[in-house]
Amino acid sequence: MKNIEIETIILLVLSLFAILFINQFRIKISSTFNLIDSPDNIRKFHLKPVPLLGGIMIFLPFLIINLHSFFFQQIENTQLIIFICCTSCLILGLIDDIKTISYKYKFLYLIIIFYVLISLDKNFQINKIYFSTIERVVYLDHLSIPFTILSLLLLTNALNLIDGLDGLCITVSSIFLLWIMITFNNINNMNIVLILSLVFILYLNLKKKIFLGDSGSLFLGSLIGLNLIFNYNLDIFINNYPVENIFILLMLPGLDMFRVFAIRMINKKNPFTSDRNHLHHLLISKDFNKVQILIIFILLIILPIIINFFINIKSIYIIIFYILFYSILCFKLKKFHKYN
Repeated sequence: MKNIEIETIILLVLSLFAILFINQFRIKISSTFNLIDSPDNIRKFHLKPVPLLGGIMIFLPFLIINLHSFFFQQIENTQLIIFICCTSCLILGLIDDIKTISYKYKFLYLIIIFYVLISLDKNFQINKIYFSTIERVVYLDHLSIPFTILSLLLLTNALNLIDGLDGLCITVSSIFLLWIMITFNNINNMNIVLILSLVFILYLNLKKKIFLGDSGSLFLGSLIGLNLIFNYNLDIFINNYPVENIFILLMLPGLDMFRVFAIRMINKKNPFTSDRNHLHHLLISKDFNKVQILIIFILLIILPIIINFFINIKSIYIIIFYILFYSILCFKLKKFHKYN
C-alpha cells in the first residue's frame, strides 16, 4: 500500500512540474504553434488572446502515467487502446485549434478513430444494456459498434459544447472521472493523478492563463467515454448495473446539447453552428458570475446522483423530474437572454 501511495505522489509531482513548465512558457509555445484563442466580440468576449494549451496540459499527466506503466509495469491491451484513442482525439483537437476543421470532417475523423480502436477489444463495445426500470437486459448484437461510436460522439460533442465558460468543462469532467472512480471502485494512479492535475489546471483556466481548446474537450470526452464503457461492461456481467445511473450522471450536458440542437434546427440553422443559447449563456444573461455558474452546474449534476443513491426512488422518476426541472429553468432564464 505504501509503495502505491509513494508511486502516486511521484507521478503527481512529475505531472504538476510538467504542467508548470508548459504554463511558464505558454506564450512562447502558443505563439510558435499558433495555439491562440483571440477575442472576436461575437462569441469570444475575453479581453486579450489566450493560449489554447489546456489539452496539452491535461495530456501530460496522462502521458506520464502511461509511460510509467510501459517501463515499470505490464501495460494492458485496454490501457493501450485508451492511450492511442485519446491521443488521436487530442491530435485532432490540436489541428482544429490551429486550423479550424469543418465539423463534417471532424466527425468523420472521430468515427474512424473510434471504429478502428473499439473494434480491437470487445471491452469497449456496448453490447449488453440493463434497464432497471423495466428489469430487462437488451442485447445490441450487430448494432453494438455503431451504438458505441454514436455514444462516444454524443459525449465528446456534449463536453465540447459546454466549454464556453472558464472552468466549466474541466469541472464537469472532474466530476465524471471522480464518479467513475468511486462507483466502480476504480481507484488507481491514473484517476487520482488526472483528477488532481485537473484541479490545478482548473485554477489556470479560471485565471485565463490557458483555455482548454478542442484538444482538451475531445481528449476528456474520449477518456471519460472509454472509461465509462469499459467499467460498465465489467460491472454489468457481475451484477447488471443499471444504465439509468449513467444517464443520470450525463443528463445535464446531454440535455443541454439536444435542446440547443433543437433550437437551431427549429430556427432553420445548422445544428453545429455556434451560438449563445447554452445553459451557461442563459445564466450569464441573468447576471450570474463565473463562480456562481460553476456552483450551479456542480449542484445540477451532483444532486440527482445523490438522490438516486441515497433515496429509495425509481431512477426513471428522477430522470423525468429532472427533464421537467431543466426545461422550466431554461424557459425562465430565456426571458433574460440577451443573445440569439
